[in-house]
Amino acid sequence: MSPALLRRLAGAYLLVQGAGVVAWWIVLALAPAARAPFRAATAPDATLLAFAVGDLLMVGVLSALTGIGVLRRRRWAGPALLVHASACLYAGLYCLSLPLLGDGSGWAAALGMVPVLAVPPLIVLAWFGGLLTPAAPAALAEVTMPSSRELP
Repeated sequence: MSPALLRRLAGAYLLVQGAGVVAWWIVLALAPAARAPFRAATAPDATLLAFAVGDLLMVGVLSALTGIGVLRRRRWAGPALLVHASACLYAGLYCLSLPLLGDGSGWAAALGMVPVLAVPPLIVLAWFGGLLTPAAPAALAEVTMPSSRELP
């Protein structure tokens, strides 16, 4: 797969994920009955809704912004990817732990977070592995580190 295609796929995934997260929270806000599969059966809605602001900002909005950065090959996309992937891992591990360590409910949240757990870290690896990274400016490409014999 060419780096350009991989970059377009990564950017598109991040944009779709961002839009999906925002849409999901809108559905949960407008349709309270839709919340039950995504929380522990014995927990109030507040335990789910408490994640809304962080999830909207760190997984939703940051996903879309990072997607734009990846597509445009911006240098700031790498650090943004690290922050975004960390937020995704935290949210995904919480959602996976809910049915495993709780009362057995909340599997919809766990299954829905599988791509969020897997794909952003893979995009981070591709970015820092050089598959998505912008080319270094010519001036930086010529910089070399001195050897230990050249140091005072």
